[in-house]
Amino acid sequence: MLAASIPLSLAATNIAKLLALLASLMVLAGAIRRRQPDEALARLKSVPAVLLMLAAMALSLAWTTEPGPQALGDVVKYSKLLLIPAIALLVRTPGQALLAVGIYIASQTFVVATSWLLYLGAPVFWVPAVRNSVATVYSSYLDQTIMTAGFAAICWHLRHDFPGHHGAWAGAALAVAGLVNALVMLPGRSGHVAAIGVMSLAMLWAMPRRWRLAGLAAPVVLVALAMLLSTQFNQRLTAVVDEVRAYRQNNDPGSSSGQRLTFWARSLEAIAERPLSGFGAGSWNREYTRLSLADGGQVVEGTQRVRNPHQEYLLWGVHLGVGGIALLLAFMGLLVRDAWRFRPPVRRATGSMVAVLAIACLFNSSLFDALIGEYFCIVIGLLLALGLRPRPDAPPQPAPAP
Repeated sequence: MLAASIPLSLAATNIAKLLALLASLMVLAGAIRRRQPDEALARLKSVPAVLLMLAAMALSLAWTTEPGPQALGDVVKYSKLLLIPAIALLVRTPGQALLAVGIYIASQTFVVATSWLLYLGAPVFWVPAVRNSVATVYSSYLDQTIMTAGFAAICWHLRHDFPGHHGAWAGAALAVAGLVNALVMLPGRSGHVAAIGVMSLAMLWAMPRRWRLAGLAAPVVLVALAMLLSTQFNQRLTAVVDEVRAYRQNNDPGSSSGQRLTFWARSLEAIAERPLSGFGAGSWNREYTRLSLADGGQVVEGTQRVRNPHQEYLLWGVHLGVGGIALLLAFMGLLVRDAWRFRPPVRRATGSMVAVLAIACLFNSSLFDALIGEYFCIVIGLLLALGLRPRPDAPPQPAPAP
């Protein structure tokens, strides 16, 4: 249910999320009663990191400057991180892992195909009439572009796991269709950067070791090609440059980039005030407002109710101080370390998804936000489950170097 619903419906995803968490608690309780811990799950170093992150966020309720339901609500929003170990716990066999990932790919393929039809002007009756871009299907263009970039990376790296004699070609075709959809048809700039990132990683991994240094130039080459071939990418990148220039020259916070730069500046000021403890869960808007009004300033119009700075790292810094940023970075690093034991296709697919997460968090509060946060937790959980439950014919992987 999680794999099928995440590209299609937040409401269905929330129902499936609740069922998955309840089911994982039942499985965990049974394992404790039988004194038979899940050895595969115990190998994941990212699981203790998830628990530590949630514990730190909950503990910050003791000193938050935003008492009341909003602070508790922010802690609850991060409970979606529990989906990562829950999925890895519920998926018990290689067949189940392949089936779950296959269901996700099928569901996301439907979204990408629908997006292509919308862009080409074909009559499509199964999508809402009101959307925030021509090719957007069931979510915002921001979320859909990021999700499509991640989908393309998964299809490419797992293409040899696709069934049938021509399965690898089908996986490669879906990867190309997803990349074209993200870079040409959808206007999400964060997703554009993520697409460039996953393509750069794929090129780097495909190169012989002696050419790896030259492969570091791949992002520059890919950005240049994208600007030449994609009007959408060119226009959005040029808009960022113009918005940043306007912000620097006129202190204009009215644009998307201007608002982000204002949010980030206030967040850095808040972190500098309390670098060790932060201001506690739910405190970002209060501190943003306080700092904006200091010395006769004002809050940017339309941002009075914004609850995050559109940057996940700075959000954790305001809530928990520098230690919060370190926790978030350690979590991502441990995900990569966990994937290091997997066979190369799953290792690279997981690493690509972590890269998409890391890039998206630079420009959005991607774990805090609804839908896109669930997307990352569900898909990363599916990939971890696929790596933990390898096929019987898969060759064993050596342990990572110390």
